[in-house]
Amino acid sequence: MRNDLIIGLDIGSSFVRAVAGRQNASGKLEIIASGKANTVGHILRGEIVNINKTSAAIAEALKKISGALEGKNTDYYFSSNLSGSHINVQPYTSIKVRKNPREAVSLQEIHALIEEAKKPVLEKNPCLLHTLPIGFKVDNLPTTTDPVGQIGQKIQADFMVVTANPDKYSLLVQCLVAAESDHIKKGNVYFSPIAASTAVLSPEEKEEGVVLVDIGSGTTEISVYQNKVLVQASVLNWGGDRLTEDIRIGLNVSLENAEALKTTFGSAISKLIDINEVVMIPGIAGRKPTPVSVKNLAIILEERLKELAAKILAEISKIGDPQSFKSGIVLCGGGAQLPDIAELFQKITDLECRVGVPMVVQNSQASEEIHDPSFATAIGLVQVYYEQLDQAIPTEEHEPTTIGDSSGDSGKGGKDKPGIKNIFSRVVDVLMGSNEADGEY
Repeated sequence: MRNDLIIGLDIGSSFVRAVAGRQNASGKLEIIASGKANTVGHILRGEIVNINKTSAAIAEALKKISGALEGKNTDYYFSSNLSGSHINVQPYTSIKVRKNPREAVSLQEIHALIEEAKKPVLEKNPCLLHTLPIGFKVDNLPTTTDPVGQIGQKIQADFMVVTANPDKYSLLVQCLVAAESDHIKKGNVYFSPIAASTAVLSPEEKEEGVVLVDIGSGTTEISVYQNKVLVQASVLNWGGDRLTEDIRIGLNVSLENAEALKTTFGSAISKLIDINEVVMIPGIAGRKPTPVSVKNLAIILEERLKELAAKILAEISKIGDPQSFKSGIVLCGGGAQLPDIAELFQKITDLECRVGVPMVVQNSQASEEIHDPSFATAIGLVQVYYEQLDQAIPTEEHEPTTIGDSSGDSGKGGKDKPGIKNIFSRVVDVLMGSNEADGEY
């Protein structure tokens, strides 16, 4: 059990979602508080367009969970996310000739190899979010995720490298800094799918091959896992706001009513809806209500979602045979809340499909809303913190520490306390990486 309390901060195109969580006595993630604030119009397709209002929304979401935080003199650390089509995920290979081929490969050697691989990537783009190892090969031995102990002359390391547009990253950091409070400050930034995957995917699914599809309001993120590692990821400029716009045009209603129709009466399969089912839309300024066919609403949603499912299948096919991903597709994000969406995606892609609900324990102070696919990223951001602590390499210089130590203030003895950045710098990120751009921003 870890007593550290960490805050997950998912900054999306419709809402900022914040959760505060810790590991309980059983080692399971327990969410003790949650809150959200509206960002509509301030973030478009995952990219910040209004710094002041985005910062205010982040601060509002944090304020909603601050009542559950313990201790006025404690500093709380948070993990936040970065998304948008500016994110670039690509493979990278590094090969090293070893000095002593008879000496066993060490964990420190692997860590040094990862650090060395970052240098040429950083020369092209200074905003390197993650360097994710996907496999190592020593001489002619089989590729493995754990080469420690093997011997050989040459070692090859294959990575997935995640970079971001430096300007977009800088905007996010500005908003986060502006939203910091006296006790909630300092954080790391992660590529959204890495966080969401920790909340809704099982180790078995990642082993057998699975496609995680996070449908947000502005973007859809597709990440593919096989043999426990991320093998591909992409971001589509396609989100739930397209559904809302289609409803607005197709049913001739206001944008506000279109969103309400989608979330309250929407369905992804139109044949399940009675043709006689009608919803009355309130008239403007005292005008008569307007009847809207729920069947027509479902037809609009179904046709647009078929398009999305086809795009996702095309992305999967770029990697290999879709049927090779035995665990199929897992849907999360706000768009995954739409009734019957898993059935529709399964029909179009011919892959098993389910909706991913975060696997957490709910504290009495937390809302029921956390058991929802829209909270996958926020909850995953908390889980990421604990996973990285578990992967850290303890040394005399870098001992495990608590959130309260993250400021690096000196203790009474005059020796600096190890900070969270120091811990993350020791991580050998086999499954995922820390924020390489600046450690802590």
